[in-house]
Amino acid sequence: MQYLRLLLKDVWYLTRPYFVSEDRKWAWGLLVAVLALTFSVVGMDLLQSFSRNVYYTALQQRDATTFLRGLFWYVHNEDGYVPGFFIITIPAILFNVYATYLQQMLGLRWRRWLTARMTRQWMDNQTYFRIAITTSGLETGADNPDQRIQEDLNRFVTDTLTQFIDLLSNIVTLFSYVSLLWVLSGPLEIWGISIPGYFFWAALIYSVIATWVTHLAGHKLAGLQFFQQRVEADFRYSLVHVRNNTEGIALYRGEAEEKAGLDRSFSAIYTNFLSIMNRTKWLGLLTTGLDVVSGNFALLVGSIRYFAGKMSFGTLMQLVLAFSRVQGAMSWLSNSYGALTIWHAEVARLATFQRVMDRAQAMRSGITFVPASAEADMQVSGLEVFRPDGSALLKDVNFALPHGQMTVVTSPSGTGKSTLFRVLAGIWPFATGTITRPDTSIMFVPQRPYMPTGTLHRAVTYPGSSDICSVEQVSEVLEQVGLGALVPRLGNEEHWGQILSPGELQRLAFARILLVRPDWVFLDESTSNLDGASEAALYALLAQTCPDMTVVSITHRQSVARLHANIIDLTPFAVAREDILSADASPEP
Repeated sequence: MQYLRLLLKDVWYLTRPYFVSEDRKWAWGLLVAVLALTFSVVGMDLLQSFSRNVYYTALQQRDATTFLRGLFWYVHNEDGYVPGFFIITIPAILFNVYATYLQQMLGLRWRRWLTARMTRQWMDNQTYFRIAITTSGLETGADNPDQRIQEDLNRFVTDTLTQFIDLLSNIVTLFSYVSLLWVLSGPLEIWGISIPGYFFWAALIYSVIATWVTHLAGHKLAGLQFFQQRVEADFRYSLVHVRNNTEGIALYRGEAEEKAGLDRSFSAIYTNFLSIMNRTKWLGLLTTGLDVVSGNFALLVGSIRYFAGKMSFGTLMQLVLAFSRVQGAMSWLSNSYGALTIWHAEVARLATFQRVMDRAQAMRSGITFVPASAEADMQVSGLEVFRPDGSALLKDVNFALPHGQMTVVTSPSGTGKSTLFRVLAGIWPFATGTITRPDTSIMFVPQRPYMPTGTLHRAVTYPGSSDICSVEQVSEVLEQVGLGALVPRLGNEEHWGQILSPGELQRLAFARILLVRPDWVFLDESTSNLDGASEAALYALLAQTCPDMTVVSITHRQSVARLHANIIDLTPFAVAREDILSADASPEP
């Protein structure tokens, strides 16, 4: 019961936001339309059972006229007017088709809304970064967010609608047919005991036994399905990781080790899926066997009164159909067990990911950012910086970054410089203190510049739109930073993050600075892959082309420190070496 309660809680947690959103009118309208059409199909199926009774009885009596009227027109008997089978079938087919179409439309709109909401939440307030540094991808359900948003979300929407509508449809079917089954079956006399509605009791007992046996065979499938999705995602990530690090693997001749790692990843898939196959095999044998037996079981039980001359052949067939519908509705859980285990795994993963995002967004930094005039210095007061696990990294940090001057923040490798860089950028939530920051344009440049997909022109103008800078402007800054050879390839769409060397990527980062020309720029080991002459030339280029720019460099290299007028040493504030727990911590040479 606890298991079911947690599942329903997760489903409600994921479902409710859409049905109270700005799209709620479409959501409820489509849902009501789908349910109305689905319930109408159930009603038509019930009506068709009376048509079957008519033409089956006509077949028994060799009454061709009544048989044809029962198929194509209508028959008037003691029960009233009974529409012909095909008179009901044609609208039933249309209702079925449009119920499916509107269900798909509802699923599509729901997926669009949920995708936009999750993507926005993932990207807003650096949630994606906070998840990375707090879970390290190890929390089940928080790993592989791309798969959660693209794959699990799609399956969740489709399967939730399917299971919900199927459940309601079976409930309506049960209540529609149970009274018919009770009336048609009549009482059964056994050893002087009269059992009213015996067919109903037979269906109930059969369904309870089928559900219990199915649960015994398949209850472990949910955990196996959950784990299967995780190992599949891990294998895919391993493949992508190899693709993104081809040069390093090739230079190290690491093919054998990478292949061994991929083999281990796939071995987990193979072993777990074998377990799923074995469980599914026994579950399939049970469910298929129970489905095959149920029809003959109904005939066997119904034949007692038929051979006693207490019902016609048509009534017997209607009774068998009613038994099938009631038994199927009662056995919905056992018949859907495999699909429900997959659905439960999807719900659990997506709910976990959503909760991780909620938790990441709820993080509040203890840093107070105080705006100052554009010409003011940047002041850091009483700053305390912590690791994600809560341990202290920097204590009681106080310093000033003078406006319009070049300042270097330095200390030995591992004392927290890169984390301070993130604090100043406002993306590290584990800190307290006050930062008085000029209200002006500021750019933060990491050691390894991010390269978006698309053309080289877009890569240079990132994060701004490629439309804001002309080809001539981009060409000019590439020439200035020593990347003139790339100008003819500005329109090419390639994997620039892999094609360009680390040094070329850092030169490209300086090209972005020249295009944007911010008032302040922070450089975190942004020339670490360049020789001394090249980094001196780039710093001189900044001083020459942007003389009013305030440049703050974070480094431990003396060659860079000598290029700055002011030096701030973090060593007195360091508590311990910087923990590599930070998800994107940049190794300092």
